[in-house]
Amino acid sequence: MTIGRLGKLAGIEAKTLRYYDRVGLVRPSSRTAAGYRLYDKQAADRLQFIRRAKALGMSLSDIRRILAVRDEGAAPCRHVLDLVSRNVAELATQIGYLETLHKDLLRLKRELKHRIPPQAVSAEDCPCFAIIQGFQRPRPTTEQPAGSARMREGRHG
Repeated sequence: MTIGRLGKLAGIEAKTLRYYDRVGLVRPSSRTAAGYRLYDKQAADRLQFIRRAKALGMSLSDIRRILAVRDEGAAPCRHVLDLVSRNVAELATQIGYLETLHKDLLRLKRELKHRIPPQAVSAEDCPCFAIIQGFQRPRPTTEQPAGSARMREGRHG
Protein backbone atom coordinates (compact mmCIF):
# COMPACT_ATOMS: atom_id res chain seq x y z
CA MET A 1 0.00 0.00 0.00
CA THR A 2 1.12 3.56 -0.66
CA ILE A 3 2.15 6.01 2.01
CA GLY A 4 -1.14 7.89 1.62
CA ARG A 5 -3.22 4.75 2.07
CA LEU A 6 -1.14 3.62 5.05
CA GLY A 7 -1.45 7.08 6.57
CA LYS A 8 -5.24 6.99 6.26
CA LEU A 9 -5.39 3.47 7.65
CA ALA A 10 -3.16 4.39 10.63
CA GLY A 11 -4.49 7.92 11.13
CA ILE A 12 -1.03 9.42 10.58
CA GLU A 13 -0.02 12.11 8.10
CA ALA A 14 2.26 11.14 5.22
CA LYS A 15 4.92 13.64 6.37
CA THR A 16 5.00 11.89 9.77
CA LEU A 17 5.41 8.53 8.02
CA ARG A 18 8.30 9.94 5.99
CA TYR A 19 9.89 11.15 9.23
CA TYR A 20 9.39 7.72 10.83
CA ASP A 21 11.10 6.21 7.79
CA ARG A 22 14.04 8.65 8.10
CA VAL A 23 14.57 7.82 11.79
CA GLY A 24 14.19 4.07 11.26
CA LEU A 25 10.86 3.41 12.97
CA VAL A 26 8.98 2.23 9.88
CA ARG A 27 10.52 1.13 6.61
CA PRO A 28 8.76 0.60 3.29
CA SER A 29 8.70 -3.03 2.18
CA SER A 30 9.54 -1.92 -1.36
CA ARG A 31 9.39 0.98 -3.80
CA THR A 32 7.69 1.43 -7.13
CA ALA A 33 9.66 2.03 -10.31
CA ALA A 34 8.92 5.73 -9.80
CA GLY A 35 10.40 5.58 -6.27
CA TYR A 36 7.16 5.71 -4.28
CA ARG A 37 7.23 3.93 -0.94
CA LEU A 38 5.10 0.79 -0.60
CA TYR A 39 4.17 -0.64 2.79
CA ASP A 40 2.80 -3.98 3.95
CA LYS A 41 0.52 -5.05 6.82
CA GLN A 42 3.50 -5.25 9.18
CA ALA A 43 4.06 -1.50 8.74
CA ALA A 44 0.45 -0.82 9.75
CA ASP A 45 0.87 -3.03 12.84
CA ARG A 46 4.11 -1.28 13.70
CA LEU A 47 2.43 2.12 13.39
CA GLN A 48 -0.34 0.99 15.71
CA PHE A 49 2.33 0.02 18.26
CA ILE A 50 4.10 3.37 17.84
CA ARG A 51 0.87 5.35 18.30
CA ARG A 52 -0.11 3.46 21.46
CA ALA A 53 3.41 3.65 22.90
CA LYS A 54 3.49 7.42 22.29
CA ALA A 55 0.04 7.77 23.88
CA LEU A 56 1.46 5.96 26.93
CA GLY A 57 4.23 8.56 27.21
CA MET A 58 7.10 6.73 25.56
CA SER A 59 9.59 8.82 23.61
CA LEU A 60 10.41 8.05 19.99
CA SER A 61 13.95 7.10 20.99
CA ASP A 62 12.58 4.58 23.52
CA ILE A 63 10.18 3.23 20.90
CA ARG A 64 13.02 2.97 18.38
CA ARG A 65 15.07 0.95 20.90
CA ILE A 66 12.18 -1.44 21.61
CA LEU A 67 11.63 -1.98 17.90
CA ALA A 68 15.36 -2.45 17.27
CA VAL A 69 15.59 -5.17 19.94
CA ARG A 70 12.53 -6.87 18.48
CA ASP A 71 13.86 -6.56 14.91
CA GLU A 72 17.06 -8.30 16.05
CA GLY A 73 14.89 -11.25 17.08
CA ALA A 74 15.34 -10.73 20.82
CA ALA A 75 12.51 -10.29 23.30
CA PRO A 76 12.30 -6.62 24.37
CA CYS A 77 10.23 -7.54 27.45
CA ARG A 78 12.81 -6.61 30.11
CA HIS A 79 13.59 -3.34 28.31
CA VAL A 80 9.87 -2.49 28.07
CA LEU A 81 9.30 -3.30 31.75
CA ASP A 82 12.26 -1.14 32.81
CA LEU A 83 11.09 1.69 30.57
CA VAL A 84 7.52 1.57 31.89
CA SER A 85 8.78 1.44 35.47
CA ARG A 86 10.92 4.52 34.85
CA ASN A 87 7.99 6.32 33.22
CA VAL A 88 5.72 5.47 36.18
CA ALA A 89 8.28 6.96 38.59
CA GLU A 90 8.64 10.11 36.45
CA LEU A 91 4.87 10.46 36.24
CA ALA A 92 4.54 10.16 40.02
CA THR A 93 7.03 13.02 40.37
CA GLN A 94 5.08 15.12 37.85
CA ILE A 95 1.81 14.39 39.65
CA GLY A 96 3.35 15.54 42.92
CA TYR A 97 4.51 18.74 41.26
CA LEU A 98 1.09 19.32 39.69
CA GLU A 99 -0.70 18.71 43.01
CA THR A 100 1.56 21.29 44.68
CA LEU A 101 1.00 23.72 41.80
CA HIS A 102 -2.75 23.19 42.06
CA LYS A 103 -2.70 24.03 45.77
CA ASP A 104 -0.54 27.10 45.14
CA LEU A 105 -2.86 28.34 42.41
CA LEU A 106 -5.92 27.87 44.60
CA ARG A 107 -4.21 29.85 47.37
CA LEU A 108 -3.16 32.56 44.89
CA LYS A 109 -6.71 32.74 43.52
CA ARG A 110 -8.10 33.24 47.03
CA GLU A 111 -5.50 35.91 47.77
CA LEU A 112 -6.21 37.72 44.50
CA LYS A 113 -9.97 37.65 45.13
CA HIS A 114 -9.38 39.04 48.61
CA ARG A 115 -6.84 41.75 47.70
CA ILE A 116 -7.98 43.06 44.31
CA PRO A 117 -10.12 46.15 44.85
CA PRO A 118 -13.44 46.03 43.00
CA GLN A 119 -12.83 49.53 41.66
CA ALA A 120 -9.46 48.68 40.02
CA VAL A 121 -9.39 50.17 36.52
CA SER A 122 -5.81 51.26 35.98
CA ALA A 123 -2.45 49.55 36.34
CA GLU A 124 -1.78 51.58 39.49
CA ASP A 125 -4.99 50.20 41.07
CA CYS A 126 -4.09 46.59 40.38
CA PRO A 127 -1.93 44.79 42.96
CA CYS A 128 -1.58 41.58 40.89
CA PHE A 129 2.10 42.05 40.03
CA ALA A 130 3.07 42.69 43.65
CA ILE A 131 0.93 39.79 44.87
CA ILE A 132 2.48 37.35 42.42
CA GLN A 133 6.01 38.69 43.04
CA GLY A 134 5.58 38.21 46.77
CA PHE A 135 3.74 34.89 46.55
CA GLN A 136 5.57 32.14 48.39
CA ARG A 137 4.85 28.54 49.14
CA PRO A 138 3.99 28.19 52.83
CA ARG A 139 6.63 26.58 55.01
CA PRO A 140 5.65 23.17 56.33
CA THR A 141 4.55 23.37 59.93
CA THR A 142 4.11 20.47 62.28
CA GLU A 143 2.82 17.21 60.88
CA GLN A 144 -0.84 17.29 59.98
CA PRO A 145 -3.19 14.34 59.83
CA ALA A 146 -3.38 12.84 56.35
CA GLY A 147 -5.93 14.63 54.22
CA SER A 148 -6.28 17.71 56.42
CA ALA A 149 -4.42 19.93 53.95
CA ARG A 150 -6.56 18.47 51.20
CA MET A 151 -9.70 19.39 53.12
CA ARG A 152 -8.57 23.01 53.46
CA GLU A 153 -7.70 23.23 49.76
CA GLY A 154 -10.67 21.20 48.51
CA ARG A 155 -14.26 22.29 48.10
CA HIS A 156 -13.87 25.43 50.15
CA GLY A 157 -11.07 26.86 47.91
